[in-house]
Amino acid sequence: MCREGGPRRRRSKRILTKPGAIEQAITTHHSIAEAAVVGIPDALKGHLPFAFITLSTSSHPSPAVPDDALLKEVQKLVREQIGAIASLGGIIQGKGMIPKTRSGKTLRRVLRELIENATHGEFDKEVQIPSTIEDADAVEVARTKIKEYFDVKGADIHKATETRPKSKL
Repeated sequence: MCREGGPRRRRSKRILTKPGAIEQAITTHHSIAEAAVVGIPDALKGHLPFAFITLSTSSHPSPAVPDDALLKEVQKLVREQIGAIASLGGIIQGKGMIPKTRSGKTLRRVLRELIENATHGEFDKEVQIPSTIEDADAVEVARTKIKEYFDVKGADIHKATETRPKSKL
């Protein structure tokens, strides 16, 4: 019994880490100006944190997949500040690909839908874009970068954890 006389509740062993905490850890890296974190399906853990980053350099590299040195540095920062439970499932780098509302809120739901669609091989599937989006082109930039990431690296690593019924066109 608890002090209040009610039934004792079990604590869950599952630890939930908020995307904002991981984003904050990522942006402590000197080369990263902005980050957005969403979950990507994982067969073992259910979902893993997946980061979209914008570098602070004026000449932004064009590949969607960051170099191994940057990936290792960011992973190390996340593990040190959050813990091993928040180990990133992947990173995509790009300029102007993090969609935001006019008030500056990151539209993680849009990025999450794009990632979910990519794990199913549906790169061109439409996603719901709110009318309050500041720059609708950011969604298409993100879609292109996600496709490039999956062409280079992600197709072997990230697979859908559930099957979807095929839509009839």
